[in-house]
Amino acid sequence: MKQLKLLIICGIVLIVGAVIVIYLLKSVPSTSKRTHIIQSEAKEGTEEDPQARARYKWLRLRDPKTNQIPRNIGAGELAFVKNLAGKTRGQDLAVTTEWIARGPQNIGGRTKALALDVTDENTILAGCVSSGMWRSTDGGASWTKTTAPDQLHSVSCIAQNKATGKDSIWYYGTGEWSSGMGGSASGPLGTGAVYRGDGIFKSTDNGISWFLLPSTVSGTPTITDSFDFVWRIVTFGTDGVYAATSTGLFKSTDGGDLWQHVLDFGPDYPNTDIALTSQDTCYASISGAGPANGIYKSADGETWDNITPLDWPDTTKRTVIAIAPSNENVIYFLVEVAYLRQQLRRYEVGVGWTDLSANMPWGGEMITYGGNMLIFFVKPDDDSTLFLGTVGLYRSTDGGQSFEVIGAYSDFHVDQHSIVFFPSNPNTMIVGNDGGLFRTSNNMAEPEYDPSSGEYHIAWESLNNGYITTQFYAIATDHGTPGSETILGGTQDNSWLFTTTSDPLVPWTSIWKGSTDGGFSAVSDGGEYYYTSQAATFHIWRHSYPGGVHHFTEVTPSDTAGGSLWLPPFILDPHDTRIMYLPWRTLMWRNSDLTEIPEVFPPEPTDVNWTQLDSVKDYYISALGMSEAEPRRLYYASKDGDVFKMDNPHQGQPVPVKLSTDGLPPYAYVHCIAVDPTDIDKVIVSFPNYGVVSICYSEDGGNSWTSVSGNLEENPDGSGSGPSVRWVSILYVEEKPIYFAGTSVGLFSTTRLDGMNTVWVQEGASVIGNVVIDMIDVRQSDGFVVVGTHGNGVYSTYVTEVGIDEEEITSHPKTFELFHPYPNPFNMATNIRFTLKNSGFVKLKVYNLLGQEVSTLIDGPLRAGEHRIQWKAERVASGVYFIRLRFEDLSETKKVLLLK
Repeated sequence: MKQLKLLIICGIVLIVGAVIVIYLLKSVPSTSKRTHIIQSEAKEGTEEDPQARARYKWLRLRDPKTNQIPRNIGAGELAFVKNLAGKTRGQDLAVTTEWIARGPQNIGGRTKALALDVTDENTILAGCVSSGMWRSTDGGASWTKTTAPDQLHSVSCIAQNKATGKDSIWYYGTGEWSSGMGGSASGPLGTGAVYRGDGIFKSTDNGISWFLLPSTVSGTPTITDSFDFVWRIVTFGTDGVYAATSTGLFKSTDGGDLWQHVLDFGPDYPNTDIALTSQDTCYASISGAGPANGIYKSADGETWDNITPLDWPDTTKRTVIAIAPSNENVIYFLVEVAYLRQQLRRYEVGVGWTDLSANMPWGGEMITYGGNMLIFFVKPDDDSTLFLGTVGLYRSTDGGQSFEVIGAYSDFHVDQHSIVFFPSNPNTMIVGNDGGLFRTSNNMAEPEYDPSSGEYHIAWESLNNGYITTQFYAIATDHGTPGSETILGGTQDNSWLFTTTSDPLVPWTSIWKGSTDGGFSAVSDGGEYYYTSQAATFHIWRHSYPGGVHHFTEVTPSDTAGGSLWLPPFILDPHDTRIMYLPWRTLMWRNSDLTEIPEVFPPEPTDVNWTQLDSVKDYYISALGMSEAEPRRLYYASKDGDVFKMDNPHQGQPVPVKLSTDGLPPYAYVHCIAVDPTDIDKVIVSFPNYGVVSICYSEDGGNSWTSVSGNLEENPDGSGSGPSVRWVSILYVEEKPIYFAGTSVGLFSTTRLDGMNTVWVQEGASVIGNVVIDMIDVRQSDGFVVVGTHGNGVYSTYVTEVGIDEEEITSHPKTFELFHPYPNPFNMATNIRFTLKNSGFVKLKVYNLLGQEVSTLIDGPLRAGEHRIQWKAERVASGVYFIRLRFEDLSETKKVLLLK
């Protein structure tokens, strides 16, 4: 009887658990129905709105004076930052060089480029749109980034020269243009300029290192270069290369030194593709609106025949080509005609055209985000086995007469971008998507039903093993617990991820295993609760993990139906993290105690403890900021550059004050407000738009503003090739401020604001490099700094002392050096070595994360020369410690990790 009761209880638990998982994934037993769910939500103001994300990014990046994103700005800002490093003495002025890559090791990002080495199929090359090129030599068990830190990290496609003796030569293209979302490459929605490229990279050492082909770079930021957006690269002959770009089809016969424009019909046809047979017969697609829209064939890549069928659509957004390797007379063309409208055509040499559109999944009414997720491949050993990728991955075994889903969510990921087959066994293949890389050893297996997710799929294995390509939109940490290693962040298509350990090899936890775009995030003091916002859909969630079990509920106010900004901001009151301030469109809501909201299932919006602040109205709110100092003051700003302050926002109905806009760039998007943690009148606002001054500072509560962008601007008015500044944070160490700026070309810091004379220095140039920094979070109690990149995961450090500026270096040349302790990490003792140029008084001490002194190793005079000492840590607990050497009024610190 007890066994029967136990079985019944277990059955109930399993059923409830399955219901919860299905609710979270919005899945039902048929993955096809998931497609219908997506499409029913695909309207403006929702997460699936194909224009919402592009519109949001365009608002942040456009030059308000021209309403466009400057063309070739990617190349311009990279060149600018290289010149900047030379002027500012680089790492000599950096606050710290101890940046640690925190992962995630186990979750990848949007992978557009994917290839196997023809000489060794265990060597894999893969690249993401904002993460650079990566290489594995052990079949995906581990990865190394081969794009240099100071290079452009945009990757769109890849090809290897397969000629004998030339197979160490590779090429990859750059730039991502989400076609069909409206607008030109730089506006009005600016979809193409979000990850604008700049040319083609080449490797001559089998993908270990890369250089930019000079012939593919314009170096002119005011025009669109021929190679800003490269859709596809294919090689032929000994040194031949074709490149399908947004400006037509190019051909090179000398390895990319010189190019010939062989197929071009003008700017109305920005989307192209090319495929070659083994005999170098070319098939090309030209997509756009007009008579040139169609399919072309050439024997030499220079003289072309139009083979477009008579019933071809008058307008197409994008067309991808797949030649059947086992029968090169058969070619497939997958066409994005319009939103929720695709076609599939089969062309057979000597036979003609067959329209397979009616047989496509959902009759060709699939979401592709304007052709951004649109792939088609033919199995190398069977011209009737086809693989079609949009949101999910589909397979046909009858030449396109029918399709079945083989991958979407479970052990896989949505939004497909690339496929490669193993030459030794075409049943084994790797797929690149928005979740990174996944391999199956049997792509012909019968899909099996997975009751935990309600899906049918085949077996998949993740190859995200140190393939650190996650794109973070937001990042947060526990401000209330010194030494806490908790990091929480919202990501592109990987929901929200978190870690609670300093070990970067430990896998991060995904809060929701789905394809949600995670937005702004926050951790309550003490780390008990995580708060997250869901992109576009305006849902705010509370999460907790008592006993390791995920509990969650929605905390969104009831009266906020409908979309807001695509990435809606919110903030927890730093004085009491139970209090939340939440903008919705032009309104502001306050919750007096989030912890009192009951956990209900299914989750739904709530009225508990929410109050609308009636005086906040008329301005679309894009940013909030608050100081830890008293009295409490909330700053907020609009997407059009208006800034407000509101005293005592935690009680009653506070009245906001509109601040002066003198000194602020008009109609620029405020993305970040950083308030000095020691003084509520000192505030920084940052503008990610190009063409405007990026960082403005006030010392009088916003009555007046001064630009402190300094050397981050090419010109004093913000014009030129200066980077986009996405975020600014203020950290106090030893009662001195450090200012961090996250930009489109990396992380920068300064210890002194001096108007346009402010000198910003790049941080982690050889570690973080020039990747996009979307957000920074800092903890005042122990100097913890966390950086969220949009393409290379998360970095962190502990800052224990304020760096010295250039004047101090000039007047006080460094007279000592503290080397890295070894071993590190260590068990019982670590060795410390330092040198002194002069004799003098030395202090060598050890501090914990709280800044408390735990050991004095030296406190007295020493002679010039080299010195060694050992720190024996028998009496202290495991953890992070800082060894600080002070000599002649200067100091240097090294971090060590004690593991007992």
